[in-house]
Amino acid sequence: MKPPRNPALTDRLGIGAMLALAVLSLVILVAPSIIVLMISFDTRAFVSFPPQGFTFDWYRQVFAQDVLVEAMMNSLQVGMAVTILCVLLGVPTALVCVRGRFPGTTALSVYVLVPHMVPGIVLGVAVLFAGALVGIGPSMGLQAISITVFVLAVMVRTVQSRLQRLDASLDEAAANLGATPFQALRTITFPLLMPAIMAGAVFTFIEGFDNISVAIFTHGFRDRPLPIELLAMVQSVNTPLVAAVSGVQILLAILALVAVSFSIGLDGVND
Repeated sequence: MKPPRNPALTDRLGIGAMLALAVLSLVILVAPSIIVLMISFDTRAFVSFPPQGFTFDWYRQVFAQDVLVEAMMNSLQVGMAVTILCVLLGVPTALVCVRGRFPGTTALSVYVLVPHMVPGIVLGVAVLFAGALVGIGPSMGLQAISITVFVLAVMVRTVQSRLQRLDASLDEAAANLGATPFQALRTITFPLLMPAIMAGAVFTFIEGFDNISVAIFTHGFRDRPLPIELLAMVQSVNTPLVAAVSGVQILLAILALVAVSFSIGLDGVND
């Protein structure tokens, strides 16, 4: 008869294997961005790794070129428009999906996910054709609408997750004290949902600023966003300037996440 295995040793081996896989996953996720950031500070006039020096000149060139600055401003405008549209549409949709008292709320919750499950390229072409049918050509407005359709599910799911954790008896208590449904929504539900709304706004803004799969079909030719400008640069420029433009986008995403972490905390989204 075989001797029984040591369960403590097996547990330790299992935990060690899981930690190793987790570390490997983090390295795979973070390493490309770190490499791009390191290249963006290289002193050489061509893309190579590892860098042989340190300089901010490439970032100075990013903000010295009017084309890149204009593209950055276009992306900021699109990101803000996407954020506003997602808040205005996503929060009521989440409320209806969770607190709705009519048949079809589950179907609506699933339906919201459909555009996000469709490849961005397919959705971009679909929105482009739909805009042409109603006389709306490629523009910043059409780009903002298309990206909103693509990422609205992020806002809905973020708010939905928070709303499902709220105690519905709070609204009942407010009603017993004489509050109308709108007053209860304004004074109780919305303040409790604010962490999720802020987190969803940050995530949708980042997607609106950085999106390329949808924007490549719907952006205006005279107001190209930064990701499209970067795509054009990659085809003709072989200097760390390309990495510096990418670094600006990476740093913006990091700053947005840091702002959420310090303001409400990433754990506070669903608590």
